[in-house]
Amino acid sequence: MRNQYKSYLAEYGVKANSATHSTMSTPPLPQGAGYAVVLGLGFAFALFMNVITWIQTRFSKFSPNSASEFSAASRSLKNRSRRGRNWTWSLTLLQSATQSYEMGVSGGYWYAVGGMLQIAVFSVIASKVKINANRATTFPEVAYIRFGTAGHLAFLWCGIICNAIVSACILVGAGSVVTALTGMNPYASLFLIPVGVAFYVATGGLRATFISDATHTFLLVLILIGFSFYIFTGSDVIGSPNRLYDLLVQAAEQFPVEGNYHGSYLTYRSRPGAIFGVQVIITGFGLVTCDQGYWSRAIASNPSTTARAYFLGGFAWFSIPFCTGTALGLGARALTVLPDFPKLSPFDVGAGLAAVECVSYLMGTFGSVLMLLLIFLSVTSALSAELIATSTLLSYDVYRHYFNPKATSQQVVTASRYFIAFWAVFSAALGSIFYSVGINLGWLFYFLGVSTASGVFPIALTFMSVTFLDLSDPPLAGSVGGMAIALTVWLVTAKAYLGAITVETLGHQWVSFAGNVAAIVSGGILSIGLSLWRPANFDWEKLRSMAVVKDKDDELSPSPTTTQSSNDSVRDDKTAEEKQNVDVEAVPAKRSGAEEDGLDIPELNRTFKTYTIAFSALAFIITFLIPGPLGGAPYIFSRTFFKAFIGIMFIWLFFTFYLVAILPIIESRRALIRITRDMFSRKKSETTSTE
Repeated sequence: MRNQYKSYLAEYGVKANSATHSTMSTPPLPQGAGYAVVLGLGFAFALFMNVITWIQTRFSKFSPNSASEFSAASRSLKNRSRRGRNWTWSLTLLQSATQSYEMGVSGGYWYAVGGMLQIAVFSVIASKVKINANRATTFPEVAYIRFGTAGHLAFLWCGIICNAIVSACILVGAGSVVTALTGMNPYASLFLIPVGVAFYVATGGLRATFISDATHTFLLVLILIGFSFYIFTGSDVIGSPNRLYDLLVQAAEQFPVEGNYHGSYLTYRSRPGAIFGVQVIITGFGLVTCDQGYWSRAIASNPSTTARAYFLGGFAWFSIPFCTGTALGLGARALTVLPDFPKLSPFDVGAGLAAVECVSYLMGTFGSVLMLLLIFLSVTSALSAELIATSTLLSYDVYRHYFNPKATSQQVVTASRYFIAFWAVFSAALGSIFYSVGINLGWLFYFLGVSTASGVFPIALTFMSVTFLDLSDPPLAGSVGGMAIALTVWLVTAKAYLGAITVETLGHQWVSFAGNVAAIVSGGILSIGLSLWRPANFDWEKLRSMAVVKDKDDELSPSPTTTQSSNDSVRDDKTAEEKQNVDVEAVPAKRSGAEEDGLDIPELNRTFKTYTIAFSALAFIITFLIPGPLGGAPYIFSRTFFKAFIGIMFIWLFFTFYLVAILPIIESRRALIRITRDMFSRKKSETTSTE
């Protein structure tokens, strides 16, 4: 077994005692550039966001001092294209390029498929959230009503674990790039990046993250368009799809991909690509169910638009990893045939630095600056979502649920702000620990599915299945028990297959594949099996009529088309004593929760069916119909086919730009005009709706 472990290390270019940090050459930018972006630009943007928040508070009815506004944006967001923006992490940009660098054309595609499915599937789940739990603020709250304390703690554990790994993953990826480009101390970057983000999130709450998503994604997509055009039209080294094709053919001769048809980078017939496709889909589903960030955005949306928003968000997001994989990942691989292109160590590749080196080599200092800005934009947008999501979990499901059931709206907001600061420091510390032991972006990506996929079935069924057993057994066994099984399989496979349990062996593709599959399968078997053994008949009205905390400080009045503005949901109280300890405004018995909230349940059910069909068709097309024939046939892309492939990438990228940059302005034009008019007339808008 020990020899097998040594063979594995040799195969992947890792020496037994090799360095576990980047071995890249001299950084192309000075350290000052790193501090200028992380501190200067970070705080400048935080100040800008705080000004926007002040304008919102001064000239609209929305105040971030209200718990409903701070944690759920008053459940009034109407923009159909906003969902999906904040899912462009540093991981999205770097890992997709890494997969294409290592596997060829299928790598970036499979990464995009996994992410697109995880966002689009929430169009289905979000419909059920609006139908069955419109008053919930977090997904563990729903578990408490259905399963009691044990179920609540199980889901809370899944949410915290997921947000911890995601937050660390975002920071580790960003820190690696900042250090590689500027030579900035990696630990300094890990701790300083969250500071500016926490500053504006703690001030503006969830709505501030949507505004930052808008500005960041606009610039991010523009930079990606610029990179792509330069690589395929302006570069003296590549400059055209034909030249890239020739270089990739040459790269396959010098560095063939084991498991690819003829070792080619221009084929979908790829064993590592297929394995990665399964992994990224499992990881995506685990992430979408356990990350409170998804639930926060579904809850914040107007019921009439939330499903469409997630579906369009998935389409918009697809082009980003597809583009970075195709342009930067394949570009980096093509450049490896040139003698003066820097050699990347296995750690550099795992850290996502292939894309960074490609841009720096082709575009020089200007490209390095743009790449630094690109990563900064992605990490601040994504981290802001994680900060508000985790603070919502901690303030609602820990502070208010277990420590201060009588908490007022202002107390919940204050607690949320403290938790934002705490999570910023915690994420930086966790990222520093990972970095110090040699755990990079790629390793964390593979581990994400192992640690979260067990929650897919129990959490989804909680919102969607009326027969899900109303005891703590299924969610507890499925989520926490499945996680324990997955971790055990992961460790045992590393020991049995490679002879040792180390950072390197645990990051092996087959080892992490075993852990991913064990997580989702065990979680499904345990939760579904227990429910079939003792099926229930849950009354959804218990969720729809969740009590609402009386928000004495909130001036907002209920909207007929949205949830009540005083929407801080509490669990369906289990005892009379608990009811006496919570300051609630009871829902009149003569009206159902759906009627109280102005929900059209038949219409929402039609939306659910529509997007279930749409998602199923989408999943079949991008998972089987497109890659199936390409991967099943012994086919290497022809020059003409490859140029068409590049053309599709550009078309999709411009479609994304329309969805995330132009359409939101069109949708929000009335609100923008109204606020601008009110600013000049110095009066506060009387309307409470947003667009």
